[in-house]
Amino acid sequence: MLDEEKVILMTKMAAFIDREGKKNDAINTYFRSDYVGYNIIKSVISATIVYAIFLGIYALCKFEEVLSNLYNTENLLSVGRRCLFYYLLLVGVYSLITYVVYSYRYSKMRKSMKAYYGDLKKLARLYKKKD
Repeated sequence: MLDEEKVILMTKMAAFIDREGKKNDAINTYFRSDYVGYNIIKSVISATIVYAIFLGIYALCKFEEVLSNLYNTENLLSVGRRCLFYYLLLVGVYSLITYVVYSYRYSKMRKSMKAYYGDLKKLARLYKKKD
């Protein structure tokens, strides 16, 4: 005879695996610091690429102004400092946002996996109780 409590619990666990299990398993293979650090590195690389694209577009749109600044060494140095400041600002803000988002995702995953493992223990107790 089927135990209704076991069927409900197994259905709930199967739905969790279909819905979130594969994504959570991919995250669960990392330690928190590794997961967050890896995603921060990816975001720094993508922010660098985005900044380079925006800088290139700016240089193409203001080509005459950029060429005139190339001949003035003092002005070129201040433009370089300003570009570096904006780059560091972009990367810093983007990295901070990435840290917050991926830390939240990791903690949310750990909470849901803890509930799943609790359901597994409960199912094991139900099977032992039957014997």
